[in-house]
Amino acid sequence: MSAPEQSEKSRYVGKKLLLYKGPVKSGKSSRLLSFVQNRKDIGGILSPVFDGKKYLYDIQTGEKRLLEADSNDSEIEIVKVGKYRFREKIFKWGKEVLKKTYNQNISILIIDEVGPLEFAGEGLSPIADEIINNLPFNSYQTVVVVRESLVDKFLEHYRMNISDIDYFSF
Repeated sequence: MSAPEQSEKSRYVGKKLLLYKGPVKSGKSSRLLSFVQNRKDIGGILSPVFDGKKYLYDIQTGEKRLLEADSNDSEIEIVKVGKYRFREKIFKWGKEVLKKTYNQNISILIIDEVGPLEFAGEGLSPIADEIINNLPFNSYQTVVVVRESLVDKFLEHYRMNISDIDYFSF
């Protein structure tokens, strides 16, 4: 039994977080993009790939911004994780989108995705952490995209039990 399964009684009684998991580059964001089309009751951020480049996408407005850094970006404005290089200013925009969505009357809020950057306090943190940690008080269902290989790390990071989550599918 993993550490999250052994921890004390769940603090998420009555409302479960929905994890949408899958391997890296398996089409999670693309499938979610199709799912949210023309849905006014869903908000949050997706991180789809368009024309081979990763973007952040505001579900409610349809606005997308290039997340992937290129050779023209200043090293000071770049967040690196493994071989990936991302624009810090686009993460800031994504956090503003989540913050705005956090207080709206929606039925589903999606955070795509939580991974190594968020575990280190970067990327979509701290707003992603706030949304996840306040799960029992949110009026909407929360869906978080997590790589399959990081589910245990996710549970450990957020001090959750396996019983605190369900898996999202459509």
